[in-house]
Amino acid sequence: MDTKQLFAYVYDRVSENVAVSEDLSDFELGMLYECGDDSIPIADVGVVLAEWFELGDEPYLKELMAGVPPELKTDDAGHERHFYGDDGTLEQNVYEARWDGFVEGVRYKHRYFNADATQFLDSIFSVLVVGGDQLKVEVVRTICPGDLLFRARRAQSQKQAEEIYKDPARQLGPTPKHLASSQRMTPNGISALYCALERETCLSEIRSITGDHVVSAALTPTGELKLLDITALSRVEPPALTLLDEGFRESRHRKVFLDSLVKKMSRPKSSDDELSYLSTQVVFEYLRTRFGKYVDGMVFPSVQTGEVGTNVVMFPEASRLSYTPPSDPDPADGPVQVAVPAENTFGPPAKLSVVAGSMRFHRVTAIETRAKEYLHFYPLFMNDLDRKRIGPYFE
Repeated sequence: MDTKQLFAYVYDRVSENVAVSEDLSDFELGMLYECGDDSIPIADVGVVLAEWFELGDEPYLKELMAGVPPELKTDDAGHERHFYGDDGTLEQNVYEARWDGFVEGVRYKHRYFNADATQFLDSIFSVLVVGGDQLKVEVVRTICPGDLLFRARRAQSQKQAEEIYKDPARQLGPTPKHLASSQRMTPNGISALYCALERETCLSEIRSITGDHVVSAALTPTGELKLLDITALSRVEPPALTLLDEGFRESRHRKVFLDSLVKKMSRPKSSDDELSYLSTQVVFEYLRTRFGKYVDGMVFPSVQTGEVGTNVVMFPEASRLSYTPPSDPDPADGPVQVAVPAENTFGPPAKLSVVAGSMRFHRVTAIETRAKEYLHFYPLFMNDLDRKRIGPYFE
């Protein structure tokens, strides 16, 4: 290889993969230079090339050092250029900035045909696929026939509870399209089935209040059900790159951002912001379009249970329910239930079936409120970045 070509490649990787002062926040720079914090490694270009890039034993090192471009030696103020180790946890994560731009774009610029949003989501979720578009096994959760999911619905009257009991497949199925309101993953008019892996979780998620009457039932797949598990994003490892590879620093930032994406997708709607769910709705539609041939829906944490419970949302085309009542129902159980066949002449077969005998009727007697207590009002309104900086001081 031509020497100039090799050296130019190495210098380009230094510029791309190693952070400089502009990539650190004022807080991080202050902690390093004024408070003596040593949590972020600092080096000049010589150390970067010889040690961080592990080129110290190469016979061309002296020539490589001699040809270092001026911008890698000094900064704009004429001072020696410092470089900083970046494992993706620096405060100015490039994907966090792009997420903010994505949210801004779908809210106020191009909501329906947004090439920038597609490009951004492609870059985020590229680490989930292998072989072109096949999802990695670690992000797919398989639910088999016999495994249970749960679905709940408020009953405003005895008549409504009886209707749910008599025809659970239709009454517990997705909301009719003309009645479907804006939800975390779906906008007005798009109907999808929201359920949970625990009965208690689905009772919490419908936000019932004391005195409400709720009907819940267990669901089980009619065949193997595949779900994209966003709670597993933190287990997705970035490509095995080094500082000499293109995209090394960006892959580290993406890994850290994926950890925070789970919270962004699960965050409750702000009471004074009608567009709170718009970004998650766009992400859901993207995942449905791109991976719908591999999975039938998504798994995400339940914020109503403090992320202890787990929610499931089915893609609209997989949201239909079926039900087969017992062949010899007990007359004492009440009205005869209606069988809804698994096959549908006018659409795809049902992916989930209501489990016979699983229906339960609940009267909400109390709502438990859990709260974190502080000694001062400041941490109550502290943003995530300040909370990370201060750590347990205000806990």
